[in-house]
Amino acid sequence: MSSIVPGPQKKIEEEITAARSGAKPLNAGDLNPSAPQQEQLVGLDDWPPTVRAVVEADHDRVAALVSNRRRTADHALPAVARGLDELLDQVAEGLQADKPRLLRKPTAAASEVPLDDVAELLGIPSGELTPAPGRAERRTALRTIKQLRAQLKELETSHDHSRLTRMVTFVVRLALVIDRVPEATGALAPIALDRYANAMPDAQWDWTFQQKLEFWQETHKTLAVRPNS
Repeated sequence: MSSIVPGPQKKIEEEITAARSGAKPLNAGDLNPSAPQQEQLVGLDDWPPTVRAVVEADHDRVAALVSNRRRTADHALPAVARGLDELLDQVAEGLQADKPRLLRKPTAAASEVPLDDVAELLGIPSGELTPAPGRAERRTALRTIKQLRAQLKELETSHDHSRLTRMVTFVVRLALVIDRVPEATGALAPIALDRYANAMPDAQWDWTFQQKLEFWQETHKTLAVRPNS
């Protein structure tokens, strides 16, 4: 029996023949072996749908950038921007409501999580915490959200990926926290938005997508655990 391994062209022909006969489904990667394989994100099943959609779309965008497929990354950018716009709209609704509107039904642990710990997850230093942001602070936060949503519209045509990466880092983290801890909407969102608007340093801006994903997953998991359970 021959031990010679078929060359790339021969292997592609065999894959196509097998697919036509119904013996094996044809994978796009079989036609272009050099193309990067797209990894599937796991562990997001219980995330709020909009947050999950943003993270999945951003994963496609970042993967394209890493593999020097700029045009593919540009095509993925609008989906990320639209998802962030929806998340910011939901945060704005929460700030305007007497009781913050959640991205989905809260967990029973929501009111049991110390806000000091939540502030740390949002990158807010303890020294910047205020007793309770008032109406003026909320109005300022709403103006900031309006400005960010306008920036997202610009990004859909400017394709400034660096700027979009910073916004994804901020908005996804804020959305996940608010989903689990609804009182953070009024107590912490105005502070977080003010810090972002003033370009306060955020170490996560320079993290890889995988590092941020692991942090987001750990944050989501940590806030889901009941302290008294």
